[in-house]
Amino acid sequence: MPDRRCTPWSPSSRACADGFSAIEVLVALAATGIIAAATLTIALSTRGMFETDRHRTTINQNLRAGMDLLGIDVRQAGERMPWDAPAVQIVNGASGAPDQLVLARNLLDFVLPVCKDVKAGTSADAVFVAKKKGSGKVPPGCAPVLDDNGDGWPDNLEQWHEYRIAHGGQVLAFIWNPVTQLGEFFVYDAEDSSTFHLHKLNGEHWTNDYPVNQNPRIYLLESKTFRLAGDILQALVNGDPTSALNLVSHIEDFQVRALFQDGSAAETLAGQTWTALRSLEVTLVGGSELHERSMERTIVTQFFPRNILSN
Repeated sequence: MPDRRCTPWSPSSRACADGFSAIEVLVALAATGIIAAATLTIALSTRGMFETDRHRTTINQNLRAGMDLLGIDVRQAGERMPWDAPAVQIVNGASGAPDQLVLARNLLDFVLPVCKDVKAGTSADAVFVAKKKGSGKVPPGCAPVLDDNGDGWPDNLEQWHEYRIAHGGQVLAFIWNPVTQLGEFFVYDAEDSSTFHLHKLNGEHWTNDYPVNQNPRIYLLESKTFRLAGDILQALVNGDPTSALNLVSHIEDFQVRALFQDGSAAETLAGQTWTALRSLEVTLVGGSELHERSMERTIVTQFFPRNILSN
């Protein structure tokens, strides 16, 4: 039955008023605020989780890229090199500092012997790589190599000569003493007409001794030193700081361990040769800041220098 108080003549009557009361409006606003706050919280949380996952994925991809680049050189280390050559060297960082890993491979089939003593502190610019018969005792491997193609060059030195010319006339050679395990790079820029020695540019002083009776030899190496420079993993080519290749950034630590075939492990090669390795264990730690919060990831991988199988 209609409310008789609601007539056209009583429009101001409270019983006939339309709309919400103030309390109802406040309750509605409060409920809307709660729903909006919850929705915003969920959205921000989802966004934060997305950014965290994306950041973590970026760090993982960065570490994996560094491992992949390093792994290529580990697998190639020791190419055309014997068991007592400097194919793999681990420089252990002091007091937990990052390590350095030196990997080398020989670029030519021929390795040249050192056939006359080279003394530390001298600036002799000739390194004899052969010795004439009849000029005294000829050290092992120092007799002139045959010229099979008849072009006037011993076959071993001919390969070196052609490589040098093809690379601009000057290349880095590496002289190595397998007894002392010491070596150094020098600029090789010519051969003499007798084909018995290489010429060393600039006449700089030799750092180490290379006596003939310790069977030193000369390589054309590609050597890479992997190290941390700040938070960047670098590959230093042939020990030249100007040739540093920046591989990946945001790296906090770089550690290397030698795992040997007898089951032992060491922070360096520990007096063993590189051919005694079972694998190299490499640890990379990456990290960065996200919203003033540190994020850190670690990846550990083992690599096998496959040229061990050819020794």
